[in-house]
Order: sequence, then structure tokens, then C-alpha cells
Amino acid sequence: MRTTTCIFLALYTALASCTTYRPVIISVKNKNGFAITDASVQVSPMYFFNPTDDNFLVVGPYDILEPFPAKGVFGITDNNGEVALDIVKGNPSSLIVLAPNHQRWRGEISITAQDTVEVIPPVIDRGDLLITVE
Repeated sequence: MRTTTCIFLALYTALASCTTYRPVIISVKNKNGFAITDASVQVSPMYFFNPTDDNFLVVGPYDILEPFPAKGVFGITDNNGEVALDIVKGNPSSLIVLAPNHQRWRGEISITAQDTVEVIPPVIDRGDLLITVE
């Protein structure tokens, strides 16, 4: 019994360490280049689900296929229109920006294999927010 517990803990530690994060500074400005303060910036990992209707040994229908899902984060932009957030590596994430007196901005953010940050803007962007990352 004790050996089983040790093996489980070792496996858990190895798998849990697979989720890594990278600090990213997200900048929110309007189309004229002015910083937007007090904007809420939310990052939520996008998960891959089991699409089957059959129950398997461990994973059932519509269960998340990742054993240790990444955490989402949010923050509020400062006077420079910036917020620092830890973005998960290896998974695309949804990026939502809610700013007072502006339309909601919703796109995607991900860390590439080359360790660069990529932001994919909305397909149809009728808002006046510019989102950049460092």
C-alpha cells in the first residue's frame, strides 16, 4: 500500500509539473494610441474534451482530456494601460478585455514553441481597442 502511494505521488508530481506559465505584459489602448485604465483582462485556457458518448475506463463523455488543467487569470490595467499575467504554455487561451465605455474585445493568446507570444484578434473587430503583448 505504501509503495502504491509513493508511485501515485511521484506520477502526480511529474504530471503536475507539465503545466508551465510565462509572464506576459498585456497592453490595452484605444485606436488613437491612448492607454485604457481600469480595463479587465481575462485569460482562460481552452480545453480539449472527449467528444464520445461511450464511457471509457477513466475518461467519460465530455470530460476534459487533460489530467491537470491550467488555471485562468485576470487583472486590471494600470495607468499605462498594462497588466502582467501568467499565461500557460502549450495551450491556446481565450483573451477577453472589458473596458469601461468600450466594446468587449475577445480573441486568443498563446505561447508558441519558440517561446513568443501570439495574439489572434477577433474575426470581426468592430471595437476600438488595440491589444498588444510583450
